[in-house]
Amino acid sequence: MKENTIQRKRGRPERVEDFAHHVLDDLSAAERVRMSFLGSQLGLFKAMANAGPMTVGQIARNSGASIRLVKHWADSLAADGYLVHESEADTFCLPEAHAIAMTDPTSPYYVGNRFMKANGSQLIKPMELTHALPSNYARGRSLLPADVTGRFFSEEYLSSLLHSWIPGIAGLAEKLEAGILVADLGNGRHGASTLVMARVFPNSTFLGFDRYASSVERANLLAKQKHIPNAHFELAIDEHVFAYQYDLITLIESAHHMGDSLQDLLAECRKVLKADGVLVVAEAKDSSIVSEEQYQRLRSTRVIPTVAEHVYRVERGIDGHEPELQKAATAAGFSVFRKIAETWFDKVYELRP
Repeated sequence: MKENTIQRKRGRPERVEDFAHHVLDDLSAAERVRMSFLGSQLGLFKAMANAGPMTVGQIARNSGASIRLVKHWADSLAADGYLVHESEADTFCLPEAHAIAMTDPTSPYYVGNRFMKANGSQLIKPMELTHALPSNYARGRSLLPADVTGRFFSEEYLSSLLHSWIPGIAGLAEKLEAGILVADLGNGRHGASTLVMARVFPNSTFLGFDRYASSVERANLLAKQKHIPNAHFELAIDEHVFAYQYDLITLIESAHHMGDSLQDLLAECRKVLKADGVLVVAEAKDSSIVSEEQYQRLRSTRVIPTVAEHVYRVERGIDGHEPELQKAATAAGFSVFRKIAETWFDKVYELRP
């Protein structure tokens, strides 16, 4: 039988070249993420913030990391424009604008926590990171802190609280600064939202409530470790929640879990809210549009799902939460329902009796 001599059509060289450049760009971006994660995890950005030009040795001493690793890190990020390298003096500088974005969680432009998600650690091999850490840090400690998720959310909430949520409610900042009683319902395992508010407003008292004893225990431990005495956590049972009347109640990304019980929850909040109090509800934009894995990836890294409809709906906030929430709020006895803020991921509402 005669051998088949049909030749496959060869691709156009310029298309091959374009795709190869595309892949190289992706690899460069992955390296920047890897180096940025390393700089955040080891405190290299913080060591350079507002310090002016520094030698590799100075960065290493201030952070406790190895000189060899710092040299590779600094060279890599200087080539990508994150750092400024002065070749004559062989020093590196983290510009002020870059320092704010990478190290200041109170800034609305803070992005340093984006590299602290646990899946970012997959970019760096565990042994590589362990060798990079100071010896007294590496021994007996896990690769990432136990509350890495709590840290991510606490920094995100800190920025949102200061720049979006609190300013959106007339007079609330002044009351919090003077001192009021706050209930944070459904605070989660790390109590992140409660601890953030308590840290920002030390004159107010914050009670975090959760239905899981392990969450309460963990959050109380974190409050003690972080030296935040005005935050306390208890089980969300009637005798604890109904023991007080509150000036402010917060429901942060927990209302949508209630389903048909949402109206009952809001009615109970209405009972324990003072006449001049306010209920703040922060809800993530509809995660049912995409898979839970996709949605969490979107929240943590802003990697946008590839389906155009998903992108549009998530970015535009087209979801069913708002009308359902407003209907439940009215039925529960709230006369004021107002959207006060909308961030990349959340919508925030003010409810008043």
